[in-house]
Amino acid sequence: MPELPEVTVIVNQLDKKLKGLVLDSIEYDWPKKFDWGKYSIADLKGAKVLGVERRGKVVLINFQFPISNFQFPILIHLKLTGQLIYQDEKTRIAGGHPIPPLNLPVPNKTTRVIFSFTNGGHLYFNDIRKFGWVKIVTSDRQQVTRAIGKELGPDPLEISFEEFKKRLEVRGQSRIKKLLMDQGFVSGIGNIYSDEALWRAKIHPARLAVSLSQLEVRNLCKGIQDSLKLAIEKGGSSASAFVDSGGEKGLYLSFAKAYHMTGRPCERCKTPIVREKMDGRSAHFCPNCQRLT
Repeated sequence: MPELPEVTVIVNQLDKKLKGLVLDSIEYDWPKKFDWGKYSIADLKGAKVLGVERRGKVVLINFQFPISNFQFPILIHLKLTGQLIYQDEKTRIAGGHPIPPLNLPVPNKTTRVIFSFTNGGHLYFNDIRKFGWVKIVTSDRQQVTRAIGKELGPDPLEISFEEFKKRLEVRGQSRIKKLLMDQGFVSGIGNIYSDEALWRAKIHPARLAVSLSQLEVRNLCKGIQDSLKLAIEKGGSSASAFVDSGGEKGLYLSFAKAYHMTGRPCERCKTPIVREKMDGRSAHFCPNCQRLT
């Protein structure tokens, strides 16, 4: 599943292309994963794209009606195998899971939703395994929260050290890797970047949050932000079979220190990186630099 950096990359690229386009129609073939809310296409036709943004791991396409100024977002979660492909006469940008290949003609048998615009362009949401979803809600915060399914924690790129520290104190009995992946604690971090942040901070993934010293908390907050910023700069990761909307695989794993590095020497101490199952997920860490006790 794409994490914060991968979603950020695709959102930034789609924002440049979709901004200013006017919605003409919406088609879908999988009602279970498409929620109109209280709207119909007759209600939404003619709305203009204000921009595309990210909320945790969710893509938000924000629309506005020119006359009434009424605004609403369309939320899209790619989950494991989602793709977003925009195509018009001159442009094709595609990002997400590479199966089926992103250069296949669209629509195809994996296409679940088609957003058509008055310029003749189309945004296709493909999902071969049908785990992803599309929801249309008002811009009201409670409506967005309900659509996502939970109250998301702060964005880890924006959270201050003091707020991060306070949130750790509240969840002191949680194991730190599991806590970092809890979208209610901070939003957007998954298996990849929790491993990377913990390696940077020299913290064992099974440590309890309450056991961390103030210096370790500070190092962890910095490690999270440094890992995410580097990943965005490198176009995200291709570990989860992610391809950005320019059709390029992310390069972050070329710079990874722990994730998928099992058996390779730790960059700091040369001890082989190990992989262990924790709370149903795989954790990658250095047993020497990141000691449990």
